[in-house]
Formats: sequence, C-alpha cells, structure tokens
Amino acid sequence: MADIKTKESPFSPGKPVQPEYFVARIAEIQRLDRAIRQTVSGRNENTFITGERGIGKSSLAGFIRYLAEKEYNLVGSHCFLGGVRSLEDMAGLIFQRLLQDCTDKSLFDKLREVFGGYIKGLTLFGMGVEFTKDKSELRTLVDNFLPVLRKIYEQLQSSAKKGLILILDDLNGITDVPQFSQFLKSFVDEMATSGKVLPVFLVLVGLPERREDLIKHQPSVARIFDVIDLTPMSRSESEEFFTNIFGGQKVTVASDALSMMVELSGGFPVLLHEVGDAVFWQDTDNYIDKADARQGIMKAAENVGRKYIGAQVSSVLRSRTYSFILRLIGKKLPIGATFTRQAILKEVPAKEQKSLDNFLIRIKKLGIIDDTEARGEYRFANPLYHLYVWSRANRPAKE
Repeated sequence: MADIKTKESPFSPGKPVQPEYFVARIAEIQRLDRAIRQTVSGRNENTFITGERGIGKSSLAGFIRYLAEKEYNLVGSHCFLGGVRSLEDMAGLIFQRLLQDCTDKSLFDKLREVFGGYIKGLTLFGMGVEFTKDKSELRTLVDNFLPVLRKIYEQLQSSAKKGLILILDDLNGITDVPQFSQFLKSFVDEMATSGKVLPVFLVLVGLPERREDLIKHQPSVARIFDVIDLTPMSRSESEEFFTNIFGGQKVTVASDALSMMVELSGGFPVLLHEVGDAVFWQDTDNYIDKADARQGIMKAAENVGRKYIGAQVSSVLRSRTYSFILRLIGKKLPIGATFTRQAILKEVPAKEQKSLDNFLIRIKKLGIIDDTEARGEYRFANPLYHLYVWSRANRPAKE
C-alpha cells in the first residue's frame, strides 16, 4: 500500500516542469545547448521558442536556463511579461527579476550597485526587490538597456560568471506594441556593430501569433531569431516520459495502461502531466494497471474541462441535441484527428441534422474548434478540449 502521508506527485499539471523531471526534446535541447556554448564564447545568440498552447514552451525554457546556469556558469532570469504593455514596464521587470533570481550574495550586492536609485524597496537576498514605478526613470533604463547590460556583465566577470541568459515569456500584450519589435532589432543590431564582447543569450517564448505580431511591426525580426517550433512529442518520447517519471517513484506501469495514457495524451506535455498526475493519485500499490489508467484519465478529463473550457461552454454542451453530436464526435474521433461536416452529417439522424451547422458555429465561436485548410474540415483548437469531449462521449447517456 502506497504511503499516502508521504506521497508526492512528480507531475506538474498547469505549470512549468521542474528541471529534474524534464524528459525528451533532445534535438531542441541540443540546438539550445549549442547557442549557450556560442554565448559563452562571447557571442550574442537569440532564439524564439514557439508552439501551440500546452506544448511545453515554458518548461523547455526553464530547463535551458537551468542548464545554462549549472553547466555553463551563466546568470539567468526567466521573466513572464503577461500584462506588460510598455517598454518601461518591461525593462523594470527584467532587471527586477534578475536581482530576485540572484542567489549569490556577493554577486547580488554588486548588481545592486548597478541599479542604485532604481531600487525603492528591498528585503533579504532580493526576494522582495521593488523597482521604481516612475515612468521617466524606467525610460532611462530602456534608453540605456545595452549599457546597463554591459555594466552587469562587468560585475559578472568579477564573479567568474560567463554571461547572461534572459528569457522573456508570456508575450501576450507586449507584441502588440510596435516599439517592442523596434527595440529588439535595435538591441541586436547595436550589439552586432559595437565590436565589444557581450555574451547574452536572449530567448523569447510565445505562440506563433506572437512572433507574427513582431514581424508585422518589424519584418527584420524574422532574421534575428533562430526559431525552435515545438511539435507534439512522439509516441516513444511519451512512453519514455511516463516510464521515467513513474520509475523515479518506484512505480511500475503495465504495458496496456501505458499505451492508453500515451494515446489519450496526444503528445502534448500539458496533457501528459494532467494524465500522469491523475493516474498517480489512483495508484495504491505502486503498480499501475489498465483500471488505474482508465480511472485516472477520466479524472484528468474532468480537470481539463474545469480548467480550460469553463461553465459557459459546458452549459452550451449540455443541450440535449448538442450533447448527442458531442458524444458522436467524441466516440468517432481519435485524439488529434480532424473531422468533416459531411462525415458527421452522415452519422446524425435526420431530425438532428438541422442543428449540426448551428452546433459547429457555436463551438467554433467559443474557440473549441478551428477550420483546417480543407473546406468543411475542422480540428479541435486544443487537445485539452478534445480530451474533455472524449470524457463526455464516454459517460452514461443519462448524464
């Protein structure tokens, strides 16, 4: 019997993965590792990690920061810019986060001197660093962003550090600001033409649309960044993910249970973690069989529905007619597959057919499905939604 009192899930549903639990993405890690080594040699490297929601962008960025710090002696900061709408706020957040993330006391004291009057509040080790909110002072940081980085690098050298890795994540909002694209281009161009060594690895993390926003405002951004486009993990990578993480907890997974978990996770890390976590808590004997996997997957589907679809969508889908169509799609469609209006129409009884178009329009408007490039063909906008639909399809009809 597993010890419930000391049991702790190794999965991270809904948040970036801790480095010690990071699995797969070997090819991408190799490319990023090469960029880190180029940075250590004195170059500026710039990478954009992109992919759909739930694909593991932030987790990969967090792992690379860990790698850069532990293996290459860089100093790193991972900044989430959600809600930031100006260059001034961006600069303040980047430098504030850099101080907060510094765990070396002597280096922290040196970096603190660089910012001087910009710091308005401070607690032990920078955990409570508060930067100025004065827009004119923050504007000075924006205008002198590169010189400030050079001063930081001087302090890093005196502490035997090799350079900086700056990760700008959650770009929703800031990419709508045209000045941000101009800032990126000027920043990279100035470093390239200055003739002075400044080892900075700049990593942007965002949806494909955010990169498109940047290019729309400044086409040259397209050439600045090496693009790493994350796709769903392969079946073998997904199997390795579950096997390694459960194995680390001394939990054995039956082959049929493993196959079910892999199939219904669709290769998306966020789903792998949702499924893995739910199945983990079903286990009571350190052996996951098919029954454990099935119960855990159903629980994961409910969690996904509550987190990502919400009451409004659930209310729409509780319509008797819509529920019938939903069950039909859920039972017929494998995770990740597309479907056509005509194919569904053939399966729907005549009295329900007139409701099909309204159903498709409704759930498309709610963002559950998207058009594909083929006329009359659809796909689920996010595999999380598909997993929830699968769950609804496999409930007793009276529900």
